[in-house]
Amino acid sequence: MKNNWLKSLLPHAIAVLALLILATLYCKPVLDGKILSQSDNVQWQAMAKESIDYKQIHGITPLWTTSMFGGMPTYQISMESPYNYGSYIPAILSLGLPKPINVLFLAAFCFYILCVVLGANPWVGFAGAVAYTYASYSPIIIATGHDTKMLAMAYLPAVIAGLILITRKKYLLGSGVMSLFLTYLVAANHLQITYYFFLILAVIGITFAVYCIQQKEYRHLITGTLLVVLSVGLSLGSNAVSLWSTFEYSKASTRGGKSELTALSSQKNMDHGLDKDYVFQWSYGKFETFTLIAPDIYGGSSTGSLSTNSATYKQLETLGVPAEQAEKMISRWDLYWGDQSLLGTSGPVYLGAVVCLLVILGLFIIKSWHKWWLIAITVLGIFLAWGSNLQAFNYFMFDHFPLYNKFRAPSQALIIPQLSFAILVVMTLNELVKGQIPKEELLKKLKWTGLITGGILVMLLIASSSMSYTNATGNMQNPGSDDQFHAQLLQMTQNNPGIADQLMQALREDRASLYRNDVLRSLLFVALAFGMVWFFIKGKLKAQWFTTGIVLLILVDLLQVDRRYLNTDSFMDELSYSNPFHPSPADQQILQDKDPYYRVFNLTANPFQDAMTSYFHKSIGGYHAAKLQLYEDLIERQISRNNLQVLNMLNAKYIIVPGEGGAPVAQLNPEALGNAWFVKAIKWVPNADAEMNELNTLHTKDTVVIDQRYQPDVKGSPQFDSSATIKLIANNLNDISYTSSAAAPQFAVFSEVHYEKGWKAFIDDQPAPYCRVNYALRGMMVPAGKHTITFKFEPAVYYSGIKISLFSYFIMIALLAAGFVMNWRSKE
Repeated sequence: MKNNWLKSLLPHAIAVLALLILATLYCKPVLDGKILSQSDNVQWQAMAKESIDYKQIHGITPLWTTSMFGGMPTYQISMESPYNYGSYIPAILSLGLPKPINVLFLAAFCFYILCVVLGANPWVGFAGAVAYTYASYSPIIIATGHDTKMLAMAYLPAVIAGLILITRKKYLLGSGVMSLFLTYLVAANHLQITYYFFLILAVIGITFAVYCIQQKEYRHLITGTLLVVLSVGLSLGSNAVSLWSTFEYSKASTRGGKSELTALSSQKNMDHGLDKDYVFQWSYGKFETFTLIAPDIYGGSSTGSLSTNSATYKQLETLGVPAEQAEKMISRWDLYWGDQSLLGTSGPVYLGAVVCLLVILGLFIIKSWHKWWLIAITVLGIFLAWGSNLQAFNYFMFDHFPLYNKFRAPSQALIIPQLSFAILVVMTLNELVKGQIPKEELLKKLKWTGLITGGILVMLLIASSSMSYTNATGNMQNPGSDDQFHAQLLQMTQNNPGIADQLMQALREDRASLYRNDVLRSLLFVALAFGMVWFFIKGKLKAQWFTTGIVLLILVDLLQVDRRYLNTDSFMDELSYSNPFHPSPADQQILQDKDPYYRVFNLTANPFQDAMTSYFHKSIGGYHAAKLQLYEDLIERQISRNNLQVLNMLNAKYIIVPGEGGAPVAQLNPEALGNAWFVKAIKWVPNADAEMNELNTLHTKDTVVIDQRYQPDVKGSPQFDSSATIKLIANNLNDISYTSSAAAPQFAVFSEVHYEKGWKAFIDDQPAPYCRVNYALRGMMVPAGKHTITFKFEPAVYYSGIKISLFSYFIMIALLAAGFVMNWRSKE
């Protein structure tokens, strides 16, 4: 029996090894010591630098960071439990491989698990894993640094594998597998991908219920449903420490919190979500959906690359631009002209011409009930991706579907058809290889498949002659990308409209060429795949050679497109990679300050869309999609209007401004109020609107404004003592200490952002009340005498969440182990 077990395992081991080799070869520069250049990851490293340094000293990420927006919880930057129990299994699954080989292999391996559950042979499993992992969206998001998104996508197929095991009455094993991989999907902390999984789960659940009712398997339906609920509960419980903390924080953030300011409430969603226009940025165009089968019909990337045979390059040559300069210019040219042009895109979602042919064939020949939920989630994913281009559906979802208004960039929903198409490919190849469908029936359905797939591509080819290849979106207030690009060309050509127009015409010619070339390319791959299936059905090609040929076609088809977006040029040596983190002369000047607790306001870039300042300093600005709502209000109402009094209260000791030639210059702000100070008077106001309006003219050094609802937290009145002192001892992120000395009671203002969910105040180790002041800071009455004042960040949900996470995780591991034991015994 042992030999049989090894014999059956060996082909799968070879397939997994082949997936490992493929991921390694694709990212070979990593083995040469190079690092993947990821723009978004560079931003993350900057915002997380303070937390990373803290962890090196204390062994765990802090719960609070002062590196951006004056201070905020680190829950959406990085989160971990003090117990490292959950890190071992991911390390084993990814074999400790370097980035991004690890995530490509992990995604392929998890999909291969799903293929094994579906009963696929190793070659078919390999084909499915390649189809899922190397669809163009994966290398695109890897190249841009969306690591958490790719990690969540990697675990998704294995979660579906566990779910299918449950539907096949492998109850314990299925529950263990589903809960394990869902735990790590959720832990990846990309809530939008997690949300899409639950939409998929709902569709599968409805289809499964219909199937069970038709088969009168009511007990199976009830048992399966309860085990799915258990699996979801265990996975959510295992992540309680992050989910609960994030949920609590979301109610105070721009993702879920509602501004207290009446004048701004009309701009916010009444359901405490994001603004609708903001959410539906990056909506995929309806016709643009054909990129699933022909990638660059809309130009590809907003910063794409052209060859020296392009019309643009030839036009630049004609204009006398030196060859080296012309090549550099066309290496980042505005090629994309689709519906996402106003914001730009890194590339299209391409699932593969061969994959699309097999999917269409599968719709004819697959008999399993799984086909119906796969069709349903495909349609759902495409509808969601259309966003504002399908307002009737998506605006209804936004207004009425729970939590849907928390997420933006609807084009991300195309990860759903990326999953469903790959599964359909596996099921289609399974049906073909099994050979149970009559040859005549197969040939008839293959002909229909060829007509449909070829017809789509021929239609696209015919439509190419009527395309404008121009982005027409935008208006006078917000011009379209082509208008913006034309303005850049005018500036580059010293306001010569003739030359700018010639370059725009060359750009349109290149877009048309990209369109036609990719449609013809897809036609070629479809023809080759069609011929291979035809010869196999006719019996002129053995199953082994057929599956090998299909695997090679899928590989070549996808990798050719992938290398447009993730290739050897995407990697750089360590020295070049570290260039963004080299301090400028302004940074070096500021870093000479011996006091480490000041803040910096950098005006050489958009201060609220740039995290690089946080790498070296405690920043007034920063980059994050979920900052505190009260700080966002302060940005919109005061900081963006350059209210110096507000910058003073935020302890903006240095302001970086563009100097001569645009070089950053550091200016000392002598009026910065420091970390804490005593005020002369309190001004009480009736509400948040009055509190914010008072900041327009408030002299923050002498007076503090407080909403009257906080009066119970302010005992007595301050008696200002000019000789009184208060100073910071240390700010250790999770706890902050001050000393004070005064002959009479004083009111202290602390230049720390107010966040009541976790911060506790103590005077001489005794709990003390504090309140929100100046709309965004903390303040408290300090009694006469000498005292030590301490603020500690101890959110209850974090510590309670740790206990729930530990309990749930070990129950899940026990369930998984029991499932493997039961499955082994059943095979014996």
